[in-house]
Amino acid sequence: MHHPLRPQKNSRTGTKLPTGILAATVLLAAIPQSSHAADLFTVSATDGFTTTRAGDKNIVDLISRLVRAEGEFLPFNGVAFNAALNYAGVRNAIQFIENAAGTSVTLGIPSTGLSRTFNGPTRSDVDDQITAFLKKDGADEMAKFLKAMNQRSLVAVSDGNPNSATARAASQSFSSYGMTDAETNDEKENPDEGGTRSGFGMVADVGTIDANGIKGQVYSLPLYARFKLSKRVGLNFDIPLSYADFEGSTVFGFGLGVAVPIKAIPRTKDSPWYWQITPFGGATVSGSADFAAGGMLANGGIVSLLAHDFGKMTLSMGNQLSIHEGVPITVGDYRFDPGVSQQILKNGLKLDVPFARRWVFDLYGIHTKFVEDAAVDQYFTVGAGIGYKRIPKPGSAKKSTGYIKLGFYADIGSDYTSAHAHFGTGWKF
Repeated sequence: MHHPLRPQKNSRTGTKLPTGILAATVLLAAIPQSSHAADLFTVSATDGFTTTRAGDKNIVDLISRLVRAEGEFLPFNGVAFNAALNYAGVRNAIQFIENAAGTSVTLGIPSTGLSRTFNGPTRSDVDDQITAFLKKDGADEMAKFLKAMNQRSLVAVSDGNPNSATARAASQSFSSYGMTDAETNDEKENPDEGGTRSGFGMVADVGTIDANGIKGQVYSLPLYARFKLSKRVGLNFDIPLSYADFEGSTVFGFGLGVAVPIKAIPRTKDSPWYWQITPFGGATVSGSADFAAGGMLANGGIVSLLAHDFGKMTLSMGNQLSIHEGVPITVGDYRFDPGVSQQILKNGLKLDVPFARRWVFDLYGIHTKFVEDAAVDQYFTVGAGIGYKRIPKPGSAKKSTGYIKLGFYADIGSDYTSAHAHFGTGWKF
């Protein structure tokens, strides 16, 4: 096995790359990339005399230009050079050593210890080999790399930050079952009115992210269906859809969740207590050709919701443990293995304050902790919302109810902040 920073002999020509240019790899990674601050992936390359920096929204396209010595890297056509790639805010994530003819490229990943040399008759052939390795052939090695990026990149696709697939799955279940469905004054006074057998709805969410200078916009549209099996047991389905854009690099996600809420202590007029326990499970798929990352995640867990009425107000506490495991999938030319094995703890408090007849104001705070290593190992969510809910008048033949809600919240972690607005609507029958 070759070390990525050690002078390597070219297997075709028998010549060695200059020692001086090889020692510059780590130094290149430390050079600020101000001229390409908007690019999520950047490369610094040098032949010992000339240094070139370039960026792209797509990591595979950027590496291809580097290996082929095209575009910004054209000055290196015919000379030996080395380069360091910064991956979504992680410096020196991948290293390259290329000979003058472009027929031998050594790829090194410091975080995993990988060093692999690709040889071919032409630059194009070597580039094809590396592209195949990044997309599919090197799936096991890339899974190790992506796991390391989940632990270091503030905007990694699958894990380790508030917008990652694991965090979004955990937040979806917690917001659905770890926080009270606030009651209006009408509902408190007429608890048996309104539809209770089934319900459908959606929540549109839009947000902005600043992850240590990396800017992003995120959009999600969780859909849900609720069915009542008995007075104490329900069967619920969630279909989260999401899209994110970080400096032009896009990430897509969708999933399916199933939950069985069990009312251990149901709401009644005679008791101020309410306790619900909800086991849940499901799967999410997230992917990004730009990041060359993603995959399927199976998840499951349990959430407890304990609430107490203080007069008109309700104070509730949610506690959740969720487990997330990666499942490799193949999509087109890509084989995605997210390299994820994570557990997430969420604990929160929520205060519901009804006013007028059909309005409710709520205020909440949530603490989220990644059990395994993560780029943002813990963060806080603070939010507030206002909702309007309509129930039928007592004795009415109509049993359908409807609601609308507008809310705002923020995720706050080390070097990471986001601000979101969401609008929800739903009906029970």
